[in-house]
Amino acid sequence: MQYRDLYKLAYKCLLDLYGGEGIYASARSEVFGCVFGRDSAITIVKILKFLGRNIEDVEVDRQKLLDICRLGITALVDLQGREVNIESGEEPGKFIHEFRKDNFERLTKRENPWYVYPDGYLRNYDSIDSTPLTLIAIYKYWKLTGDAVFLNESLSSVVSGLQWLMSYGDKDGDFILEYELSGHREHGGLRVQSWTDSFESLRQADSSFPVYPIAPVEVQGYAWLALKLWSQFFFDSRLDTLRVCPTQNPPSGCDHFEFAKELREFASRMKESFNRRFIFESEGLKFPPQALDGFKNQIKTVTGNPLLLLWASFESNGRAESILEDKYVPDLVKRSFMDDLFVTGAGIRTMSSNASAYNSGEDSYHNGSFWPKLNGMAHEGLELWGYANEAAKLREASLKPISAFNTPIELYIKSEDGSYQEYRNKTGQTGCRQQAWSAATTLDLALLVSREQPS
Repeated sequence: MQYRDLYKLAYKCLLDLYGGEGIYASARSEVFGCVFGRDSAITIVKILKFLGRNIEDVEVDRQKLLDICRLGITALVDLQGREVNIESGEEPGKFIHEFRKDNFERLTKRENPWYVYPDGYLRNYDSIDSTPLTLIAIYKYWKLTGDAVFLNESLSSVVSGLQWLMSYGDKDGDFILEYELSGHREHGGLRVQSWTDSFESLRQADSSFPVYPIAPVEVQGYAWLALKLWSQFFFDSRLDTLRVCPTQNPPSGCDHFEFAKELREFASRMKESFNRRFIFESEGLKFPPQALDGFKNQIKTVTGNPLLLLWASFESNGRAESILEDKYVPDLVKRSFMDDLFVTGAGIRTMSSNASAYNSGEDSYHNGSFWPKLNGMAHEGLELWGYANEAAKLREASLKPISAFNTPIELYIKSEDGSYQEYRNKTGQTGCRQQAWSAATTLDLALLVSREQPS
């Protein structure tokens, strides 16, 4: 199977999905044709990964892709939270979940309508991971481009986002990030605020919904990486080159090094807390649970999300480090490639086929389906940690369905007969056929596979 044309398809899709408001998660005619913070940030980081490879022989406009990244980040910075609004989930420093100027009737014409701001726009902040992911995207864009103007324009937003992680993000001061949908809220919103944000994706063993606040496994890795990256930045930066003071009410001038130490200490405490709370045994192997509930009990559903901890790795002196202690990484990889999670020709499932909440049907959204976004991020982590064989298996498995659909599709299901199905829920809504983070994943993976194939 030839994949040389797939990255061209993905590139065209990315060009179609950006505009004056930022990067659209899907085509404008589709249900998610608007700006989503999480989607934009992951799309940007995947594009930057692609641009960091040797692409001299690839028929893409490098500057155009950088422009897409810069525009996407600028849009997220402009939409960053500035005040507390319980009805939308807005908090100072928190990055947006969803932004719509129009076409939001399906969210506002329901029993619990979502909040619309006085200017007539829908801004929703019900995402626990948009903030750390955007902080990672800003850092990686600056690191690749060295754009000092961009950096100084974004730095106050970065500081606010980092402060959000260490305050609003950690609700009870235990160095674990968690979310909840406030019981005092009068408007609707997302009950599940991690990337697998469908209600069916999060269940206790008895099928009940967990008690708030909920701490998703992958978000801990994202936040840890954001803190590590920016602590390094503030340690390395000369004071006279920065126009923003990150410390609040400094007693004697601005001290970037104190802020760097604060970030580093918080990251260290996060890692200690994570490895104490987020490890259980599955199939005789050490593996992280899906999340912690409000009682700090593990939600022991086996999902593909722990692999995202390897994606969220800090690289230093040729070595990768994640929030997960190194001793657990071999078990994580081995467990992730067992038959209940990995499927040849499809990739890593969102949820184990052995889980009580698993759904094998065409209406499986986050509980058994396959997402190019998940596969692409997992592939990057495996590649980074030197799991070359597993990475090769995953990129081949990830591209076959995209090639079959001939579009960077949002998600898909693999039937028992080996055929691929598009997602369709019980009301007839289908998955998006043009998805930004799927396109960015395809751009990167198709390049690698095309170079492995004979001419």
